[in-house]
Amino acid sequence: MKTSLALLAGFAALAPLTGVQIGSAANAEAATPFSPPSGPLVLSRTVIRELSDGKQIVVERSFRVQFVASGNGFVLTGAPIGVKVDVPPVLAGMGELERQRSEPGPFPLMIDSRGSIHAANITQAPDQRARAAAQHVGGRLLKSAAVSEQTKRESVQALAVMAGDTRGSPWPVDLFNATEAERHQHRTLALSDGSQGEVDVLVRVEKWLPCGMPALFERIITTDLSGTRRVSREVWSITPAAGS
Repeated sequence: MKTSLALLAGFAALAPLTGVQIGSAANAEAATPFSPPSGPLVLSRTVIRELSDGKQIVVERSFRVQFVASGNGFVLTGAPIGVKVDVPPVLAGMGELERQRSEPGPFPLMIDSRGSIHAANITQAPDQRARAAAQHVGGRLLKSAAVSEQTKRESVQALAVMAGDTRGSPWPVDLFNATEAERHQHRTLALSDGSQGEVDVLVRVEKWLPCGMPALFERIITTDLSGTRRVSREVWSITPAAGS
């Protein structure tokens, strides 16, 4: 239980690192006004959580989005259009629970004239009902599963956190205007149990759309907390919507 609490504390401490600070340098470099496509796009976010047994929970949610000019910036509207969930076979019941859950995403998002997401918009308040359902139903489904107690706890926590709560892993402020192909940041954390942990965040942009907006944005978070090492990945992809 001590390890689980340390992990949760570590992810909570990641919010300023992953959401604001790591994006601020790139935002300052943006030299031209943001000019996004006017037509609809498909924005997909894939979240990959590593469990202690080496297996993974993978959830991909896709949204049909569109930039709409508003004042000195833009509003990004969005609606869900698909979800894919991949979990180990013993967690199939929890995977189906996540697959059926409705997720509206963080929309609408306010975007400034340089393409940065307003800091106040990058986190979502948790959907308490969804989290409670994930924890209750997930715990029941896992009760007789042939996995360790630690894996059961991690699985319930991972899916509960995915249930509409991005405060521990907010959307990057420079998701739409990143100018660097790769950047890295490291932090040492003082945990509530008196121990220390380390967090590494690697951000990679592999390609850009013709308008200059990133088409593939990846964030890799490696945590070493109380002797427990975890790797979590989040991948955002942007493509033109079919028929646009």
